[in-house]
Amino acid sequence: MPPATTATPDAATLTLAHLVRDGGKDPHAYLDSIEVETSVASTQTVIRWHRIGHDATLGQPDTEKLIDKLILLLIDFACTRKERDDAIIALAKSGSTQSFAALQEKARRLFTTSTTTGEVGELMLYFLAEHLLKYPQVLCKFRLKTNPSVHAHGADGVHASVDPVSGHLRLHWGEAKLYQKLGAAVEDCFSSLSELILEPPGAKKTKRRDVELLRDFSELNDQSLETAFRSYLDPDEALSKKVRYCGLALIGFDLADYNALTNEVAKREVTAISARIEDWTAKIKSALEEHELVGITIDVFCMPFPSVQAFRGAFLKRLG
Repeated sequence: MPPATTATPDAATLTLAHLVRDGGKDPHAYLDSIEVETSVASTQTVIRWHRIGHDATLGQPDTEKLIDKLILLLIDFACTRKERDDAIIALAKSGSTQSFAALQEKARRLFTTSTTTGEVGELMLYFLAEHLLKYPQVLCKFRLKTNPSVHAHGADGVHASVDPVSGHLRLHWGEAKLYQKLGAAVEDCFSSLSELILEPPGAKKTKRRDVELLRDFSELNDQSLETAFRSYLDPDEALSKKVRYCGLALIGFDLADYNALTNEVAKREVTAISARIEDWTAKIKSALEEHELVGITIDVFCMPFPSVQAFRGAFLKRLG
């Protein structure tokens, strides 16, 4: 009699939609769309154009509102699902929110207080990926930090989705770059994604270590789902051939004539806005070609700011 076998999960069993923690809220309450999304010609990259949502009274970006939202996401972003679920159980038993207060404080302390930190970009990318794209986060290395003053190495978070046609597990390697210059942000972003996904010789960042972390520390808080998920990451499993490594990027930059853009959006000056989009897209396409990423599926969020440093400073102040 042949030995009993354990059923191997297949693509149809891997469903991730229920892992999304968007609170059922509309993320567009905090964002304005500058233009419809752009599919970059001859690549597999889609760019979504946003800015911080403007208030109707002053016509200026409501930075405080967005930052308040990001602060509310600290637990979801930096703590494990089990920690959150344990806090829910504690609340139900005791009626006290102390467990959630402790988690919020723990998450807050994980952030560095450096005035040049890019961690607010990582948190912003989490918000965009999970709340707009509905790609749940499956690895945040914040919880692995032993020193809040040191940035986590590798990807700025990993999100996942399932291709509805092929059933492939798509792992979206995240990179967030908030720089003064668009060109510098684009170059650094796609250089990092190239190292993570393509692993050229001498690469400082590689997906191998992040895959190991995913196998060891991905916490979906669902035993059967974790078993299925890890089957895709096990090189000895046939499902490991059905993993597609993708890119996920946030590119934020200072726009010197931000007020002019504000007027163009308010007056719906399509020609002027399209000219900007065309110029920004050309820079992104050039970087994709330079770093040999034209064949990789990449979701890009591109956001102009009046001042990236002012946004970073406002977040650090609110973080306390």
